[in-house]
Amino acid sequence: MEEQLVKYFSGNLPPEEVRKIDVWRSECDENASEFLEYHQAWKFSNLPEVDSKAALSSIMNRIEANDGRKETISRSGFGTYFKYAAIAVLGIGLAFFGSKQYDSTPEQLAIEAVDNLEIIALPDGSVVTLSENSVLTYDNDFSGDSRNVTLKGKAFFDISRDENRPFIVNTDQSKIEVLGTSFLVNTAGVNSSTEVVVKTGRVAVSKKVTKKAKTVELVAGEVGRLDADAMVFEKSTIANYNYLAWKTKLIEFNNEDLRTVLDVLGDVYGVNIIVSDEKIYNCQMSAKFDNQPMDSVLEIVSRTFNLELTKSGSKEFYLSGEGCIVVP
Repeated sequence: MEEQLVKYFSGNLPPEEVRKIDVWRSECDENASEFLEYHQAWKFSNLPEVDSKAALSSIMNRIEANDGRKETISRSGFGTYFKYAAIAVLGIGLAFFGSKQYDSTPEQLAIEAVDNLEIIALPDGSVVTLSENSVLTYDNDFSGDSRNVTLKGKAFFDISRDENRPFIVNTDQSKIEVLGTSFLVNTAGVNSSTEVVVKTGRVAVSKKVTKKAKTVELVAGEVGRLDADAMVFEKSTIANYNYLAWKTKLIEFNNEDLRTVLDVLGDVYGVNIIVSDEKIYNCQMSAKFDNQPMDSVLEIVSRTFNLELTKSGSKEFYLSGEGCIVVP
């Protein structure tokens, strides 16, 4: 309780904890009286420039001065006196060891999705679905003028709208800024490319450079792609409507070549699918899979084109057979 009250008096307590203290204080007269006692003790320790040795010495001198008359102090009075001492020491410690740092440097949280997707509820009510082998870093308190996160890997963002505070996704190569929308960011693309796919709303994307970068605006149904050696995002319309299949497990193919099919399945299920002959990629497939197990989906693919499916470890599959011949 002492530490919480010190942070309360110094303005370093999160809003939800402030409300708890206020409720506790208003519950009864005894709590209100104890609150005032703690406040007086905190005021004692709240010096403009903290001399920790002098302040601690002052506290100990007061305790020693009263040592000779302990027997005349009531049990409650004696406890109150040491509450003063305890909260004063805590107040000094907070000031001496960095209350300012608490204010200016919010705690950062890093969430990593290892073997499964991670669904993250952010402090502003936004929701992020983090793909496997991806990391999202953010402050536990979105109290500034903007809401900043850092992404390594792939994630889908569903952002709560806030006209006064833009939401900013930082990656190694780029900066994505929105007010409220839903979109995909993938920094694990081929050749270290970054891809932004907008599902709803409007997104501004730019490359991180020393000078002011050119901003490209994307709207729903558009894709922005930034290659590692490019200076600006290239904009196009969504061609692959399975871009969220890794999240939804809803997959649909309409006369897609098997190279595309296997790439999508590999992304959705986090596996590597190898073919014995390039002709296998010539085969075209139309199918729809709704949250079906990986083994079942791959079995359907292999039977459709008379291919043999073998498994090598937990993350690698091998398709062998004659494949398909393209007729000119």
